[in-house]
Amino acid sequence: MKLHEFHARSLESSLTLADASVHRMERLLTDGGEEGVVRTIENTLSPELRATLLRFVRTLREMLAAMAESFSLEQHPLDIRRVLDAETSTLWVLFEDCRPARMKGYGQEFAPEAQAGLDENIDRLVAHVRSMRLHLQ
Repeated sequence: MKLHEFHARSLESSLTLADASVHRMERLLTDGGEEGVVRTIENTLSPELRATLLRFVRTLREMLAAMAESFSLEQHPLDIRRVLDAETSTLWVLFEDCRPARMKGYGQEFAPEAQAGLDENIDRLVAHVRSMRLHLQ
């Protein structure tokens, strides 16, 4: 089936997000967890349940591929620079939103020393992300 270009673009966006989620679930099930800076994903699954869930996830990936094929959606290669640029742009926004001036509405004032320390850290993170983005151009 062929979709109108606008509908195809919308479906492609949704399938792209679903594919990324499936990829992450598969990686978690295969690797058995994930070490993060402030959060760790611990593997509390039995080997049998992990194997079962991995089969479900792989079937889900096959279903997504079949759906894309049935609606004549084609793969669109992206230059890695565009993807990395988008990721660094997202990081920049996330970091800027961590600034004390933007964390309003919690009913608590920032202690001056905490505010200064957080702003300094955000400045360093944003500067690092900017440097990364310059290298992508």
